[in-house]
Amino acid sequence: MIYWTIAIGICFAGLFWWHSASLKQHTMPNQANWQGILRVQPDEIKCQGDYFQFTGIDNDHHQLRVSGYLKTEQEKRRLEKIRHPVKMLVRGQIQTIDQPGNQNQFNYRTYCFSKGITNLLSKTTVVNWQKNRSTNPIEAILGLLHTWRNDMRLYCQQLPKLMQTYALSLLIGFKDEAFDEDMEGVTTLGLLHLFSLSGLHVFYFCSLLKQFFLRLRLTKETTNILLILFLPAFLIIGGGSGSLFRSIMMAELGILGTKLKKRHTQLNVWSMTMLVNLAFDPYVILSMGGQLSYLLSFLLIFVGNYSSFKRAWVLNIVSLPIILFHTYQWHLLTSFANFLIIPIFSNFVMPLVIASAATFWLMPQLSDWLTMGLQVFHQLVTLLSKLPGQIVFGKPTLGFTAILLIISLAWVAFPRYKKHFRWLLLGCYLSGFIWIHFPLHGEVTFVDVGQGDSILVRMPFNHSVTVIDTGGKVGFLKPAWAKGAEKKHLPPVLDYLHSLGISRIDTLCLSHQDADHIGDAGVLLSKIKVSQVIIPKGMENSRGFQTKVKPYLKKASLFPVLANQKIANLPFEIVHPFTEGKGENHDSLTLWGKFGTDNFIFSGDLDQAGEREIIARYPQLQASIAKLGHHGSKTASAKDYLDKIRVKIGVISAGKNNHYGHPNPETLQTLKELKIQSLSTIDEGMISYYFTSQGFTNWRFVRRNYEKDTVH
Repeated sequence: MIYWTIAIGICFAGLFWWHSASLKQHTMPNQANWQGILRVQPDEIKCQGDYFQFTGIDNDHHQLRVSGYLKTEQEKRRLEKIRHPVKMLVRGQIQTIDQPGNQNQFNYRTYCFSKGITNLLSKTTVVNWQKNRSTNPIEAILGLLHTWRNDMRLYCQQLPKLMQTYALSLLIGFKDEAFDEDMEGVTTLGLLHLFSLSGLHVFYFCSLLKQFFLRLRLTKETTNILLILFLPAFLIIGGGSGSLFRSIMMAELGILGTKLKKRHTQLNVWSMTMLVNLAFDPYVILSMGGQLSYLLSFLLIFVGNYSSFKRAWVLNIVSLPIILFHTYQWHLLTSFANFLIIPIFSNFVMPLVIASAATFWLMPQLSDWLTMGLQVFHQLVTLLSKLPGQIVFGKPTLGFTAILLIISLAWVAFPRYKKHFRWLLLGCYLSGFIWIHFPLHGEVTFVDVGQGDSILVRMPFNHSVTVIDTGGKVGFLKPAWAKGAEKKHLPPVLDYLHSLGISRIDTLCLSHQDADHIGDAGVLLSKIKVSQVIIPKGMENSRGFQTKVKPYLKKASLFPVLANQKIANLPFEIVHPFTEGKGENHDSLTLWGKFGTDNFIFSGDLDQAGEREIIARYPQLQASIAKLGHHGSKTASAKDYLDKIRVKIGVISAGKNNHYGHPNPETLQTLKELKIQSLSTIDEGMISYYFTSQGFTNWRFVRRNYEKDTVH
């Protein structure tokens, strides 16, 4: 048996390699001005304010993720009125899909590859379109199913707000912009799997179809044949996720086995389903949804006769290593919540949502009453999620995750030695927690936030954790039609902090009031505990601070500061500003500190006049590594300033293809003349400088994906 397992593993490793190589070979090179015709399904088109996005396939079978901005309200209305598969003539910029810019960041490239998407088409203009009248019967059937899914989406969007969010996700697997915000409690408690179409939803779908066919007085054999035909249609209407594929495939095999009078064990059905799924989509095993779907369905084969509470406990313990590897945190109430909520969800929430969607066209008032019942359930979940118990564990390594998973499975498989495996598992978790939370090294990390700044400085053993700026998007005034629903943008530094097991920031330093430096401060303050916030004196009166920071301070202490002011637990000296200002570029908070064997200076968007003032006030100041001011703009990085403080490495935090042309050629020329090495988040992604108290230092660049002892 083990030889067959190894042989199958090798075959699928080869299949995965071939599939990845095929996608990369199919990837088009970057093109500034591309024009072509794309086949687009109506349910793929999403408009959010003046922003639109969809997936299309060109004549050479390249699958592209298309995005752009609409110029007029009329364009938006025309796009939203598309109800059938269309052929679109579009123009835009072809781009390859970048690797993630930050360590432990969601890998959008892998996600796109799992969907067969090879390129991005940005800055897109939709020239025109016409209905796609395909002569291919399979393509025509798929188009019809996508049309039905789109019609169901539009129908569900008429339901009351909360019911709308539930119906879209539970009936057709569509998660709109409100989902993440409405389902924050669900995510915290680890109940998100209930909203991913899988076995429960397939069970309801089959039950409803059986009841319908029973009313038509069809035989059991005919009913089974029709279910075999209708289940693949539900895969398209439900969004085609890996968990839905698994559930439908297992149901299909079960029905076929009954019809052919061949009894297949649940394990055989599970194995065949996984093999077929991997053959069509090798990437499914890389996603958390795919991993949990197959792992938990595998476990249910062996623990199906356990009591409800014991089954929920076992499933949560075994799935915990995968959850920590992908999300870095876990709530102590997750097992209890699953035990309590799943029966309510199955017997109350699902029927409620189905009844509301089924009757809304006839009795919309009934949907309002049903939504009141749904709100009781939703408030219960929200209340549970706010109870203490959230543990930020951090990201275990892949090898350590595998060890935890093997021990967890052994704990279930060998009940005779359950006590030994329990203590071994507890010891592994404890040692992993200590290793992550008390690292021997410190780091200075320049987070890739696009066009903005965000820097993490933490000392060995996490003695202090400091974040300088948070990044953020610059907003522009738009007409009412172009304003979409506010979607919370989580700062990249927050995800990275959680992956390091950090649940508290000692000091948040905000250099000045520009949105690309403090735009995400409010979200960061609301998502993680912050002890103190430091700003340049006078910034507390600025509009940017009043709107983006002050409402979210909660219990954090606020310190408006000037140069030479001492702040407890801050591993820096404050060297600017010298006078009270308004939180503008020339008032930028500037910090100097020594980490490892190097001196660092961080100057926000400080201009050249401010830089010269610093070297005038501190003639002995030196910094071998400088975060260059204003993203490499020519308004900063004065030649005499860089020369005077003896900079060897200049770090530029800027966004790819930014509108400002940063870094400026003049700045790069200055660095070249002074023989200063330039490191940019555009090219390197996240830039990390690791150090120990013994003087060891090394650098790590995410996009280059290698480490060096020095870059001097």
